[in-house]
Amino acid sequence: MRTKIFLQQTSNLFTENRLLKFVIIVLALAVVVNSFLVNRAVRNQRVILIPPKLTGTIEFVEGKPSDQYIRDLARRMASLAATYSPATARSQFDEFLALYAPEAYPGAAKGWYALASRVEESQVSTVFYLRNLTLDNAGQRLELSGDQRQFAEDKLIEAKPKTYEARYRIEDGRFFLTSFMEKQA
Repeated sequence: MRTKIFLQQTSNLFTENRLLKFVIIVLALAVVVNSFLVNRAVRNQRVILIPPKLTGTIEFVEGKPSDQYIRDLARRMASLAATYSPATARSQFDEFLALYAPEAYPGAAKGWYALASRVEESQVSTVFYLRNLTLDNAGQRLELSGDQRQFAEDKLIEAKPKTYEARYRIEDGRFFLTSFMEKQA
């Protein structure tokens, strides 16, 4: 970039230098403004998913899912973990174990597969009717209350209210179950 405004060469060099400094300052300001706008856009972005087997859309805002997503997953967990027959227990528990966090999976798999074996041996079916679902976002905890009925062949052998407690965490937008157990009254 050569400017020839002035007769003296040093004056032209000083003018070029000032112009280059101005361009650098404008570029630096553009980078700062762009960084701010990109940061704001990332914070306010929403990812909307429509997964199979769930009732509605899922929204993640700032990496946190909507309450409806957690409630839908809780209903699905109750269906997979608490309603089973000898023919479906193992496959349902396989699908249920896919929700577990990697560090909780080994212990959970051992317990759920042992239950599947007992169900297959004893030929007992269980049905859980979900009545109440309590969501605690701060503690990342779910409480599922309802009525559970057990059948041996076609005869009702037990009917009583049950409450399950599920603990979870959301990591990189993914739901991980850390524990699912019966809550003692």
